Amino acid sequence: MVKLFYKDEYATIELDDEVPCVKLTLQGVPRFSEHYQLVQVKRLELMHREIGNFEILHMLTDSRAAGPVLNEDVDFFKLNILPEMERVGIRYLAVVMPTGKLTRMTVQEMVADANTTEVKTFDDMRQARAWLKSKTAVMN
Repeated sequence: MVKLFYKDEYATIELDDEVPCVKLTLQGVPRFSEHYQLVQVKRLELMHREIGNFEILHMLTDSRAAGPVLNEDVDFFKLNILPEMERVGIRYLAVVMPTGKLTRMTVQEMVADANTTEVKTFDDMRQARAWLKSKTAVMN
């Protein structure tokens, strides 16, 4: 079952307990950097709340309709969000890639420094969910 946690015109954050994962769906561009950062902090909030309820919890980002973000937002993700995901034990992050070349490159830059989290990119949501589910099955 998918449960809504947060929604605005740029982002929807949900818990998909079938995978299980925290799913972030992005649409367009954030209003400003503080908005981007708020969305990422909200994602971490749900992650912290739910990580103890599952044997393994994954992250899923649907960036198909996302636009580019500022360099300071890329830095915020690389310095704050990804390290916190890794610190609490997120081992798998699936990213459904945007169509725009610049935005695709930005996403790749954001996750390039992952250490303990395996990041895999997809063009299709079904494939991304199936990959995360396969990682859950391995753990059980």
